Amino acid sequence: GCCSAPPIGQRVSPAMAPKKKVLAAKEPEAAAEPEKRKAEEESTEEAPKKVAKTEVAKTEVKEEEKAGTPEAEKDATLDKRPATKEAIGFSPQDTTLNVIPMGGGVIMALTEGGMQYLVAGARSNVGMKAGRYMFEVRIVEALSPTEASTAALRSRVAAPRQLLKVGFSTAGSPLVLGESEDAHVCFDAEGNFCAGRKKKLGGAQKFTRDQVVGVLLNLDPSSPNANTLSLFRDGERISEPQPIPESLHGKTLFPHVSFRNISVQVTFGSQPTRALPFKCRGLGGAAQADVVATKKVEPNGGKCEVVVPVAFPDEGTFDWLDAFLA
Repeated sequence: GCCSAPPIGQRVSPAMAPKKKVLAAKEPEAAAEPEKRKAEEESTEEAPKKVAKTEVAKTEVKEEEKAGTPEAEKDATLDKRPATKEAIGFSPQDTTLNVIPMGGGVIMALTEGGMQYLVAGARSNVGMKAGRYMFEVRIVEALSPTEASTAALRSRVAAPRQLLKVGFSTAGSPLVLGESEDAHVCFDAEGNFCAGRKKKLGGAQKFTRDQVVGVLLNLDPSSPNANTLSLFRDGERISEPQPIPESLHGKTLFPHVSFRNISVQVTFGSQPTRALPFKCRGLGGAAQADVVATKKVEPNGGKCEVVVPVAFPDEGTFDWLDAFLA
């Protein structure tokens, strides 16, 4: 019949094999599935742990490298020479018209309407001609003024919106850092080192609001870091000593800041407010022989004259201005 066993000696095809044997073959595979799944889960759990351990190891190596890196500057020695008695600050003659002194070393810039796009600049009245001294800068307020019109909203906004450059310049040079080929040297808040109009990307680390930035200029010929500029953030070095251009060697250099849409506090104390890895004096504690003070220019009759040109387009405005300023 249809269900009778096959004759002895006849080969049994796979389709005719007993079902019990097939089920018996599948049982070990089913039993192995939970163990396989468990092993995969354990390996998945171990992977993040290995990654975390690797990251921790990298951090520890970086910290060890940082701790093992010797400081480039040495402690300042005792200087028995008379210290300067000059009151260090900003004179109106060495600031752009949009700078507003607020007292306590704080200065801000006008930001109403289109004034928000202008960069302000201020150069101190006392400069360095020798030695190694520093000054400090802190952003105390970051401003985001509204656009003047709907058309301005559609136009390209100057970037970065808030801007700060800190450094040194020669007397009589342009009041906006970076606007001179050979009279400016500075760092900006984005971590770049600028010498004249040339920019070195990544010359320092970034700094932002409420961080005290120390700007150190080394003009000591006996130092291995002579004629270099360094940057510190809250007392920690964030740049290697950067060489200043040869065109500035031997010249008197004045602390200088340029900024937009922020308020800054500039400190010229005799000692830094944030201790550095080495002993260093601030510009306020400089030896009188190492600094030069600019002479304050008094306007005729004690009053300044302001000229506001008003002209039509394409009517020779710039030619007239050039002739007026010549």
